[in-house]
Amino acid sequence: MSRRALASALASRVGLLELLERVALRPALIVLVYHRIARPEDCAFDRNVIEATPDQFDEQMGMLRRRHSVVGPAELRDILERPSTLRHPRVAVTFDDGYRDNYAVAFPILKSHGLQALFFVPTHFVGSLDLTWWDRIAYAVRHTKRSELRLEYPSSVTVRVDGSNRDPAVKEVLRAFKAGGHADELRFFEMLERASGEAMPREARERQFFSWDEAVEMERAGMGIGSHTHSHRILSGLSAEEQRRECAESRGALRERNLAFGDCLAYPVGGPEAFSDETKRHARDTGYRFAFSNYGGINLAGRIDPFDVKRIGMDLGETASQLRFRLAASASAGRAAW
Repeated sequence: MSRRALASALASRVGLLELLERVALRPALIVLVYHRIARPEDCAFDRNVIEATPDQFDEQMGMLRRRHSVVGPAELRDILERPSTLRHPRVAVTFDDGYRDNYAVAFPILKSHGLQALFFVPTHFVGSLDLTWWDRIAYAVRHTKRSELRLEYPSSVTVRVDGSNRDPAVKEVLRAFKAGGHADELRFFEMLERASGEAMPREARERQFFSWDEAVEMERAGMGIGSHTHSHRILSGLSAEEQRRECAESRGALRERNLAFGDCLAYPVGGPEAFSDETKRHARDTGYRFAFSNYGGINLAGRIDPFDVKRIGMDLGETASQLRFRLAASASAGRAAW
């Protein structure tokens, strides 16, 4: 049993969970971020972006509906516009990347519980078969016949590949790429192809992302569709002109389709190294009113940065009871529990 599971079970057994929920009255906005809802064994690419199976997500949303004050996209935006109206803990659900399972799996589950979520999409990928850079990297690692990968760029690292479980190797190669920050994507791909002996496909056989028609359907049902830039490049590694273009193209595509949450942005990757004060300025100048990060933390009333709205990530295998404990602990402490 993991330490998280052990702490959750113990808190429930001794009554600490109920106590935390009674005293967790601090005005705070807790924003959850998911990427994919799927079964890992069905995924041919990067399984690290799967945070819940359909059954786990259904249980988590049921718990949120019963136990928490959950806000939809419109109310979330109202809170960000007027943080002084935040009187007690509120929870919001968001998704990044716009994978097709967001529409096919998460959307029906959310509707079944009467909940809404805000979905951030990289507009270049909407409705396409195109593979993202992380899924292309995962493909090379999953299909290599070599037991180790020697990477020389952006830094020198050797990654061991376990034939029976390649998820750790995928994660390590992705970490090496993202750690480069300003790494040249094409150069990295060419090196990885040589190291793995595998050509990296640009497209999948089946559509990977939900379509514009599906996005419109989701908004009509109370969901929100926001921006995850145009092509999901890490903004901090781009020139000022490229950052503005990534932000402006995406916002323009959302406005063209009359999607109501085109003034909300989620930074690709979302860690502190993925955006800067300059990035915030470009986001503001291209018409965004709010931008979401992804490196942990909750948003306390009076301390909300509209261009660094903090979110906490989800983990595959987290049960509804574990999530319940994490939310209670975060709200009572005034910071993300883990």
